[in-house]
Amino acid sequence: MQLTPYDIECINNAKNLIDADMSRHHTINEIAAQAGTSSTKLKKGFKEINGLGLYHYLHEQRMQKGIYLLENTHKTLKQISHILGYRYPCNFITAFKKRFGRTPRRW
Repeated sequence: MQLTPYDIECINNAKNLIDADMSRHHTINEIAAQAGTSSTKLKKGFKEINGLGLYHYLHEQRMQKGIYLLENTHKTLKQISHILGYRYPCNFITAFKKRFGRTPRRW
């Protein structure tokens, strides 16, 4: 896929939107509309530029922020999971364990 400078700017805007508020669950169509591009171009271009699909990128960012919050704050797992956009702490714990091989408490 050939990306124009405008496409790259839109994709970077989408990335910034995701990074700014990980607690919010955006649809691809919402992100594309806010970034000023089509959902098809966003999905393909995002992966091309960032090496990960949109949802995989969001998941990885949440996990990395989760590690940061676990190591640098005294927040509870419930608070951390809410900050990261998980409705239930058990969903964060499951995702964390799947990604890192141990629970957040053992981290």
